[in-house]
Amino acid sequence: MVWSEPRGSEASGPYFFLSYAHTPGDGDDDSDPDLWVHRLFRDLSGHIRHMTTVSGSDAGFMDRNLRTGQNWPDEIAQSLTGCRVFVPLYSPRYFISPWCGREWTVFGRRRAEFVDKAEAGTPSAVVPAIWSPVPDRQLPDTVRDMQYTHPDLGNRYRTFGLYGLIKVNSFRADYQRAVLQLARRIVEVGESIAVEPGDGTHLKSAHDAFAPPRAARSTASRTLRISVAAGSQDRLPEGRSPDCYGSSPLAWNPYHPESDQPLVRTAEAVAGRLDYRPVVQEFDHDSGPADGPEILLLDRWVLRDPGHRERLKVFDADSTRPTGLVVPWNEADPDSHGVQHELAAEVESAMPLRTSRQRLAGRSAALGIPDHRTFNQLLPEVVTWASKEYLRTAAAHPPSGTGTERFRVGDSGSHAGRPPQHRRNAEEGNRDEQP
Repeated sequence: MVWSEPRGSEASGPYFFLSYAHTPGDGDDDSDPDLWVHRLFRDLSGHIRHMTTVSGSDAGFMDRNLRTGQNWPDEIAQSLTGCRVFVPLYSPRYFISPWCGREWTVFGRRRAEFVDKAEAGTPSAVVPAIWSPVPDRQLPDTVRDMQYTHPDLGNRYRTFGLYGLIKVNSFRADYQRAVLQLARRIVEVGESIAVEPGDGTHLKSAHDAFAPPRAARSTASRTLRISVAAGSQDRLPEGRSPDCYGSSPLAWNPYHPESDQPLVRTAEAVAGRLDYRPVVQEFDHDSGPADGPEILLLDRWVLRDPGHRERLKVFDADSTRPTGLVVPWNEADPDSHGVQHELAAEVESAMPLRTSRQRLAGRSAALGIPDHRTFNQLLPEVVTWASKEYLRTAAAHPPSGTGTERFRVGDSGSHAGRPPQHRRNAEEGNRDEQP
């Protein structure tokens, strides 16, 4: 293989773009949950620098490097439209992330062709890597035909993914081999396939490549109730500007201007990807239990209103409703400066049952979601938890009619339907009582 200088306009972008799903923190730990992804990025970048002539800063891109205050969607789109190779890190979280789906779309719009015109087939500058194994049945249709196992990366790579290799000391040699081979594959693709610069499409307006077809979303049999407790422009919470509100609570957009749509639209899209039919409504504490799992999107500013606060307290006191509580807030909103801890305490005080349940379930991060991207990452986890709670507490509805009596061996008049010599001993019998 002959490695060349960057070609034309490609010199302005990174050699590879690492696309990954951010792992949300648990709210009680200041450590970086994506530390190991960054370790992989550094190792890949080092190999790329040794295998090519690119400078250190041009080896790769991952959005961890963006500084607070930058317009990060524009920065990501710029790198996507200039990089040579797109490297998605497959994981269960990756394919439910709308931002990852948009990154895939933005790169996929760029036309690719083989440098050697004699090569046959459809050129693709996408080099997937397994971060955490994903069952084939969970892969979206848009990626099912793409090779991603890379046999030369080793059997343990396919079994455990790069995350498993990097976390287990005894797999150190397997990790080093897998990363080196992955880097070789990235360079091979980068030198054999030319990808035209993109058109600068803004990431926010791109389509989520992993979202199911609209028809599939509309025919989902399972329902998910999405209730919204928020203010509106004609009923603004105390201390709030009208920028994040509309004509009704359903128009609430706490992440304005980062997001240009009401929060319920995002929640509906997440529900569709999880194969739920969303049923959206304004919060009503008298609405009764849902016929499926339920989540409550809470604007904690409304707790300053005595009426709203009392209705939410009544709702929280009903322990029979397994509702997932999601509390978005905007860390960039000037209204929130100086009152964040006060408002968080209001949520704990007004809804002690819901908050304590979620903390015990490890879902405390959903009680204060600071930005739109984290909301997209955490909401599927809360929905999944709420669904399990619903199934655990839902009343059973056995079919009507008389069931068939269980067949028993032996005389029906004998103890337990068996002759004494055939009865199991006490130890065997106790096994039926174990879960």
